[in-house]
Amino acid sequence: MMERRAGRAALRIGTSVFFWLCPAGAHAQELRRVTLDEAVQLAWQAHPVAIAAQVGVDNAETERLEAMGSFLPSLTLNGVYGNSSNQRFDQSTGRLVSTSYTAQTQASWELFSGGRRLASYRAARAGVDAADAGLVEARFETALLATSAFYAAAAAVELVSVNAQRLARATQQLVFANTRLDVGTATRSDVLRAELELGNAELALIDAQSGLRTARLSLGRVMGVAGEVATVEAVLPIEPPPLPPLDTLAARAEQASPVARSARAAHDATQASRMSTYAFYLPTLRLNGGYDWFSPTFPPQTQSWSLRLTASLPLFNGFQREANVARLAAAERLAGARARDATIAARAGALNAALLIESEGQRVGIARRAVALAQEDLRVQEERYQISSATIVELQTSQVALADAESAFVRARQALGVAVATLEAVLGERIGS
Repeated sequence: MMERRAGRAALRIGTSVFFWLCPAGAHAQELRRVTLDEAVQLAWQAHPVAIAAQVGVDNAETERLEAMGSFLPSLTLNGVYGNSSNQRFDQSTGRLVSTSYTAQTQASWELFSGGRRLASYRAARAGVDAADAGLVEARFETALLATSAFYAAAAAVELVSVNAQRLARATQQLVFANTRLDVGTATRSDVLRAELELGNAELALIDAQSGLRTARLSLGRVMGVAGEVATVEAVLPIEPPPLPPLDTLAARAEQASPVARSARAAHDATQASRMSTYAFYLPTLRLNGGYDWFSPTFPPQTQSWSLRLTASLPLFNGFQREANVARLAAAERLAGARARDATIAARAGALNAALLIESEGQRVGIARRAVALAQEDLRVQEERYQISSATIVELQTSQVALADAESAFVRARQALGVAVATLEAVLGERIGS
């Protein structure tokens, strides 16, 4: 009977290990493995947030080029060939003709625009600065997403290992309980409780495996990969990186934070746009010229030219200028408030992230000690259970406590990595060790 019970327990061991190894063993050979830097780089290239920010930079550069082109004259070349069934008398040749050839060159140059072109160019240049700052903000936002997904996938791997070890301990406990039952040193209740813990361990492993696949799919999505992506081994941080004093971090965040820089650049662009509206109160001066060739024969023989200087002063346009000034003035006040708020938020965010890193580092140290204590407690309980000095309830409590401590250690290291990435996103620079 002892051999049959041991055989059934061994069968459950093999079945559980098979289901654990399939997704993490053979399937893992087909998975792409990336480092944290590789995940971030691929996310920059594929994530919609980063791509949208890059498109914004391209559009801002196009607007700046267009504003620069407004300082240059425009030049147009036209040509027309005409033919008709009705003939007409041409005075230059004294003949009836039905064809005509015309070529024309026209040039136009705005000599004075009341400062509108200069203000528009300054607004376009400020728009480029705002788009560049927005790109930096989007890149670090994407880096935070990729880092969080990367550490979640790495933590999921370790949680699978933690629950696999719990399953192995529960299986070993069931075998030992059956052995003690056969020799008369345990009760049927011990075997039933061991069976229950084995089932709980199997369920925990299944949940961990499902979480691993979900985390790997999420990592792949952030990277633009349609499928699971695995992380390299041993990537969760063990201790926090060295940080400068809090006052230094806060001052650095106020100046270099991508969010604050983007908000300040947006305020500058709005201010420049408001200044450009005052140019519509001033006169404009434009020079137009042209040169024409025309005749009924080719090439055209008759030539003429024209030159025109035009001055324009808008006196009243239904309060459109006043409305534009008022709208942009309100937009400037709002952009200024947002810039001040973003600067304050950057300072507070840096301080909060630094304090979070410190607390998460302490949690990692406490969780590491908890694992060592739980391992020692389980060793003592196993020895006591073998000599019938401890009940199976005490042994199972120690086993579950060790699994919980190991899981907490993994979660604490994951939270530490995300906290460091959060501070990097606030500062706009890498600080990892």
